[in-house]
Amino acid sequence: MKKSNHPLVQLLVMLAIALVMLLLSGIATAPIMLGGRSRLTMLAVQAVTQLLTFLVPVVIMTTIYYRGSEREYYRLEFGSHSWYYGFVGAVVMLLFVPLNDWLTVWNDSWSLGRIGDFLRGIQSSTEGLVEDMMDTDTIVGLACNLLVVALIPAICEEFFFRAGFQNLIQKWVKNRHLAIWLTAFVFSMAHGEVFSFMPRFVMGALLGYLYVYGGSLLTNVIAHFVNNALVVLLYWLVARGVLDIDPQAPLALDWVLSALCTMAGFAVLWVTFFYKNKDAIKD
Repeated sequence: MKKSNHPLVQLLVMLAIALVMLLLSGIATAPIMLGGRSRLTMLAVQAVTQLLTFLVPVVIMTTIYYRGSEREYYRLEFGSHSWYYGFVGAVVMLLFVPLNDWLTVWNDSWSLGRIGDFLRGIQSSTEGLVEDMMDTDTIVGLACNLLVVALIPAICEEFFFRAGFQNLIQKWVKNRHLAIWLTAFVFSMAHGEVFSFMPRFVMGALLGYLYVYGGSLLTNVIAHFVNNALVVLLYWLVARGVLDIDPQAPLALDWVLSALCTMAGFAVLWVTFFYKNKDAIKD
């Protein structure tokens, strides 16, 4: 492991590689999009963009600075405790869904004037693309969406934001909490949707704490995947006619039930992760 380089330098190298990969992904996916925008082409673009922009930069950075100890750097453990923490982390994510719904409604009520109108237009276009990509009622279509929309982003984004960005920020500032919240901010901003910023910000912070106190990137991938898969499954059930709801609309649960779910989520998070592992990781 090369320890002579400052974590900030490593972070800047990773971000520079990500920028180059983003440009390359645009070039690589251009022929696909020229063939016509269909659900399969959008899935292909999604997969290529995620892999090149988020996974490749971290792999290259760790190969340069952490050759031979990449797995230790990622905290990539596959023991039974990692799977257990991943399952519990997924439960916590689900318990926080009502809180995220409340944050979504509040965030959507923001008024930003003409800039806000412009940003809403962009977000509406993005949501339209998501709806087109999710438009399937077949088992094969569901499997493809679970792979490309749920699993690949869960892996790539957790490698980039938690194993890459958060790790390096924590090494730099020597404060896990500051690293978690800064990464959550960048994680949410990277999705480019101002009127969905707050729920993603909270989700990013939760994933950050799961990474620090869960001790394994696998925990994060499982929790992130379940969160994504829930959305994919909702779209599929609506397409099948099983549910008659708007998959993008908040659940609008009773406030008492929402409060109970949120408190239960905090309780499970505290007991399983914070209390049991409070001395497991030192800054």
